[in-house]
Amino acid sequence: MKVTRSFEAPDSNGMDIVNFFETVEGTWFSQRTTHFAPGQPSQTGQTTLQITRVELDDARVLELCQQFSIEATAAIFAFVIQPAGKTSLYSSENSPPSSTTMMVGCQSEDDASGQFLSQTEQETAVSGKYQLEDEILTLSVHNDDFESEERLWYMNPNLRMRTSLVKRADGFRMSSFCSEVRRLST
Repeated sequence: MKVTRSFEAPDSNGMDIVNFFETVEGTWFSQRTTHFAPGQPSQTGQTTLQITRVELDDARVLELCQQFSIEATAAIFAFVIQPAGKTSLYSSENSPPSSTTMMVGCQSEDDASGQFLSQTEQETAVSGKYQLEDEILTLSVHNDDFESEERLWYMNPNLRMRTSLVKRADGFRMSSFCSEVRRLST
């Protein structure tokens, strides 16, 4: 069954990874449901994500590329993601401030797949693969400690969906679904 969208999406032949990430910038309200391995309760939450494009010659981009011995000129997009929110829809308490993440995409031989770099404050930077197919972006990270896969797609220019699956070497498993609405300026 093919999903029909109510907006004029770019032809998938014309959509490359840079075009896709140009649609990401902005302020997004996110509602999340997270499921854990059996025996642990599910959680719901809300957050606001501020996603800001970063110039490719920014020192943070250069530093992240250097960590992976990648020429900074290979960077084709870079963003900072700053979340702030509540851990539960049923609690009035705000959670501690979330960490900021820097994400850099690197040039590849085609316009739909390649390598990305990600650094969250005080955590080890990771390198993964991105794949854009049928207007769905998949971000995958596989290493000795964990595996993760995140998928992101748009229902219309101001509504996107996001799923993620995380598996750690210690047996921890988590999956989540987010619906995210762009906050428009008034």
